[in-house]
Amino acid sequence: MTENHEQIRILTVAGAEMREDFRRKLTSFGMSPVLVSRAAELAHYVRHGEIYQVALIPAALQDSDWWSIWGDLALLNPKPAILVYAHTASFPLWSGVLEAGGYDVIVEPFTDEKLKGAVLRAAESFAQRSSEGPYQE
Repeated sequence: MTENHEQIRILTVAGAEMREDFRRKLTSFGMSPVLVSRAAELAHYVRHGEIYQVALIPAALQDSDWWSIWGDLALLNPKPAILVYAHTASFPLWSGVLEAGGYDVIVEPFTDEKLKGAVLRAAESFAQRSSEGPYQE
């Protein structure tokens, strides 16, 4: 499991009601969150070519925002492990996320242990995938 938490950069899309909670929790884990509230803000970070190990995005979005965000994340190279968070999960949501190339779905409540474990597993998946990628020597 990835233990160098300060190296984990997390691109997080969250509304105002959740943004500060995610910032507080992720920062307390020694991780480096970048938080945005809209698809337009996300595009700014994608264009700058930063590497993010994990992207944390909400399931509850309008279709246009969902596909805009997913499209922006697909432009990142290497692509982060995508965690989708939701109030409740269903098999169609979970299978849809996996079929679209996402890593997993996490469901509220986001306890510290649950959130940290999900992000660490996603970051480990990113690290394993990145070490197998064509840009590695």
